Amino acid sequence: MEVAVKTLGDLALLAAQRNMTPTAPKQRRVLALLSARANQLILTEEFHRELWGGRPPRTAAATLHTYVGQLRRAMARALTVAPHVVSERLLITQPGGYLLRVDPDGHDFTRYHQLLEKADEARRAQQAEEAVLHYRAALGLWRGPALADIVCGPVLRVWADCADESRLNTTEKLIELELQLGNPLEVLSELRELAARHPLHENLHGQLMVALSQAGRRNEALEAYHSLRRRIVGELGLEPSARLTLLQQQIITSQTSTPERYDYRSTRRSA
Repeated sequence: MEVAVKTLGDLALLAAQRNMTPTAPKQRRVLALLSARANQLILTEEFHRELWGGRPPRTAAATLHTYVGQLRRAMARALTVAPHVVSERLLITQPGGYLLRVDPDGHDFTRYHQLLEKADEARRAQQAEEAVLHYRAALGLWRGPALADIVCGPVLRVWADCADESRLNTTEKLIELELQLGNPLEVLSELRELAARHPLHENLHGQLMVALSQAGRRNEALEAYHSLRRRIVGELGLEPSARLTLLQQQIITSQTSTPERYDYRSTRRSA
């Protein structure tokens, strides 16, 4: 009955490498909600809100019961067990809703957070190299945006947005440590891509400026600042934060290619 649940990318429910993920859109959303919050009770009302918004039909409870039954039968076929075994041990009915029981090691989102906790603990202990290893392992579980192939309703949309935000925050922590360790080339190409995807995100652009400066490319670092400033002024009618402007001055006046420590976490403006 061991299964693996994948939510950090396309949705997948696997048993012995066999994909049990349904193709019908509503069933996929039911499975996505169960998978995203595996080992947690999902209330019937949450399924209704995810599937039908604020206006569930009169038949909502019966329809949801049908979707769950179809999922159980598909799982039973893939696992070559009777449907009642799935009902008792995998996709379980509990008072008020349903629960998908999965070993934590088989749930990519749970495993991601376990690695993240190890990384944060090493970071607090100033064990930067160990923290980098754990952050990279956590980010290595991602195969794309959370639930990338699911048309999310209101409940899943919140979950997926929060998961993607966590991924970006983790990436920023990893990059900050790599820059502290003096490894700009390890993160430079990734920073360019992230800065392009988040054109008004001051923290990422600040990290890009530091990486370019550390790599001995101060002219490019200053051009990154001026490009960001033009966008912020043009689109928001604002000036870059004081810390980002200070970083620009540090790069200009620095006698070496490495500016003084930059307070990355204080200059975030997202688009």
